[in-house]
Amino acid sequence: ALNYNPNAIVNDGSCNYFVTTPYMIENPNGFPNMNIPSTNQMTEEGVFLGEKLFKDPILSADNSLACISCHKQDYSFADPQQFSLGIDNNLGVRNASALINLGWNNKFNWDGSASSLEEQAFEPVINPLEMNNSWANVEKVLNEHPEYPNLFKAAFNINYIDSNHVVKAISQYERTLISVNSKFDKYIQGEENLTPSELSGYAIFNSEKGDCFHCHGT
Repeated sequence: ALNYNPNAIVNDGSCNYFVTTPYMIENPNGFPNMNIPSTNQMTEEGVFLGEKLFKDPILSADNSLACISCHKQDYSFADPQQFSLGIDNNLGVRNASALINLGWNNKFNWDGSASSLEEQAFEPVINPLEMNNSWANVEKVLNEHPEYPNLFKAAFNINYIDSNHVVKAISQYERTLISVNSKFDKYIQGEENLTPSELSGYAIFNSEKGDCFHCHGT
């Protein structure tokens, strides 16, 4: 498990300087380099904080719903239901889609309306059918929390927690959700064969008959 660096602010006797631990993404075989924003470089402290936020219902208005409530780990961080439920069991208008290998994407949401993970992470918090909160309230709650101010200080060297750094931390964690070496990966690499039924499904997936490939690109 990752841990934040309690010595992120170091005093060398003359001045204080900020230190974090780089988080290294090892690109799986055949994957291109991940496009990580220069404004949100990966650190162990940031990933640790992002995972904690992802699993904490503190971001929702009634403290009942976390990101992981809909993006369920057992389902590739997706929701098996057609429409995900928000707080008060409000029925949403979309399904919480899978969060695997997003570090290689450049369009997010079902309609591609967000161009980065950071941009996308702003939305569920204030969506009335999802977390139904306000960013002003989230900032207030996090800044008054007994743990989060120190965690944000360790990850980003900030004294006030704002929405920009909340989504940065969550995005760092989401970039670590990498799936590789599945049967399909092995098929693409020539290491395993698909069954006739699987090959038929793959053909339908990549044709206008199934029309899956337009949204689910490989």
